[in-house]
Amino acid sequence: MTHYGGPAHHGMLLEKMYEHLDEDQMRQLTIRMIEAKIKMKQQRIEIMQYKIETYKMARDMLAGKK
Repeated sequence: MTHYGGPAHHGMLLEKMYEHLDEDQMRQLTIRMIEAKIKMKQQRIEIMQYKIETYKMARDMLAGKK
């Protein structure tokens, strides 16, 4: 579903693609999509860790000034 209430075009595109792929190609595409999700989640974790380190550094800097 899109932000405007219509159907998600990404899902429709995948359905059309799956109609034209054989089993091996579908398996490769699925594995690639899963790997992309894993990579995205890992990057999100790295960003959050960086933010936590930054907040801790700011806290320590402010605590030292008091």
